[in-house]
Parts: sequence; structure tokens; C-alpha cells
Amino acid sequence: MKRNRALLALLPVAMVAGLLTSCSASPTSAIEGIDCAPEGDVSKSIEVEGKFGEAGMKLKTKTPIKATKLETSTLIKGDGDQVKENDALAAMLTIFDGETGEAVSSEASVLELNAEKLLPWALEIVACSSIGDRVAAAAPVSEVLGDQAANYGLEATGSLVIVFDMISVEEQVAEPGSLEPADLLEKAEGKAQTLPAGLPTVVLAEDGSPTITMPEGVAAPGTLTVETLIKGDGEEVKEGDRVYVHYRGVIWRTGEEFDSSWSRGSRPRSRPLA
Repeated sequence: MKRNRALLALLPVAMVAGLLTSCSASPTSAIEGIDCAPEGDVSKSIEVEGKFGEAGMKLKTKTPIKATKLETSTLIKGDGDQVKENDALAAMLTIFDGETGEAVSSEASVLELNAEKLLPWALEIVACSSIGDRVAAAAPVSEVLGDQAANYGLEATGSLVIVFDMISVEEQVAEPGSLEPADLLEKAEGKAQTLPAGLPTVVLAEDGSPTITMPEGVAAPGTLTVETLIKGDGEEVKEGDRVYVHYRGVIWRTGEEFDSSWSRGSRPRSRPLA
């Protein structure tokens, strides 16, 4: 199961946003300095359909769903231990648009339960959960995504429904070492590859920064599509390695950039693969 920090880091969560458990019985928070998110009428009304721990969950509650604050309720109560601060929590996260009921995201993630890895609102949901729980959260889009709402095709005035299946706590693995800036390539090196038709065109500048142009009249892929632009001849990246990446992300619908290490003038971002 992969570690998914990117989505959680974008949000003021994760959209892959907050996390899990009912606090109606006033459980004790497992995260120092974080209180449990309260249960509310909106979160108690949420009904979903789908196997625990698997993608493809469907929202059964009548829409639109309107949340004025973050609320959580436990839909399935597990029999595992309560999570602890700094646990590596394996979870299936599904996020729904509260206006339409459509799934915005559904993926397995490993979430590190501390303030350095997750934002406070996410920790408020996680703090009282136990392994085996399925927890539903309802929250205003603005509280979860802030000014990033439009990048996901959502209205800031809308609401999100966030469902977490708390699968297990994974064994922590020591992070690999790091490299100095002088040891890094300045840009991708290798043999250019031909991309299949229907994908964006990418033109690389002298410094390796990409200009990405969306194909006209082509709908965005319904599933994740990955193609190699430049095939390097270095050693294969393996689980547990630390990688350094420059990146640029644009919105298919508009072609507008939403994040880029080049635009910020920052060095390549580093993260361990797990």
C-alpha cells in the first residue's frame, strides 16, 4: 500500500482530507493537542455502500448534503486498538462531492498520524478512531480545500463527504539517506519516448521545465494514465528508496497550472517511496 501524502498536504487534509470516528461517547484523543471532531446530524445521516477496505464505494444518502462544520460519525465500529500518535495508518479513503454524490477520489493510503504529516482538521477525525472502523465525515469544501476547490471542479460553498476505512497500522520503516544538491541531475536525461494519441503534448525547456498542452476535443481519462516522456538509463527505483523530483501539474479542463516546483524556484522535492 502506497504512502499518499500529496493530496493530504494540498488541503487545509488531504482532500485525500480528514479522518475517522464517532466521538459521541467522549473518547479520549490519541493525538496530543488535538480534540476529536464532534458527531452531528449531517454526519449521522450519511449512508454508504461498499465492501470494507475496497475501492468503489457509493454514497446512498440523498443529495445535496450541506455541512456547516466538520462532523464525524462511525458507520462501522471495529474491534481493533485505538490508533496512536505517529502510527502509520493504512486506510481506504473515499471522498464524495456533497452536491452530486459523485466520488471525487477513492484510493488506499498510508497516513502518518502526527501534525507534521496531517493538518489539524484531519487529525481531529483520526484521533478517536480504532482499527476496523469505517468513519464518515462531512465538512464544508472551504474548510478542507481552501482556495484549491476550483482545481478539483468543486464549488467552495459546497460540502464534502469523506469516508475512511481504518484497515491496519503498518510497521514503520526507517527513511533512507539524502543527497546534496550538487549530486542531483539538473534535468531528466535519457531517450525521448513517443506518447500515445489523445494525451497532452509536452515540450521541455532547456532547464527541463515542461510546457503542457491539452489535446483539443479530448475528454480527460477516466482512469490514471502514466507514460514515460524520457527513458533514463539509471538504476531502477525500488520501494524504500528516496527520490528527488521536479514536477508541474495542470488542470485538464482549463490547462492552468495548479502546482509546480519550477514556478516556485525550489529544488527538486524529495520523498521516500513506500
